[in-house]
Amino acid sequence: MARMNSSLSLTNRARSIERWVIERVAFYLDCHVRDVDQTVPLAETGIDSASAIGLCGDVEDHWQIDADPTLVFDYPTISDIAAFIAGQLAPMELAA
Repeated sequence: MARMNSSLSLTNRARSIERWVIERVAFYLDCHVRDVDQTVPLAETGIDSASAIGLCGDVEDHWQIDADPTLVFDYPTISDIAAFIAGQLAPMELAA
């Protein structure tokens, strides 16, 4: 049962991270969150390099992790970025 609760909390955490990234991308694209597709590469959404760098800074500030300015190229979709963030947070959460 504990393993199931752990898996559920990881799934909820991943969804929460993805929602946060969607909200930030919507901010940079100046659109509604429902118009943001987490599976489309950000380069195809019209996000420019200044916004991509801003998003990296947002990730660092909000999640307290290092995010290289190449984040949107290394992890091209919102789902990829959310998975990256979750992967960076997992060791910190286990240590806590």
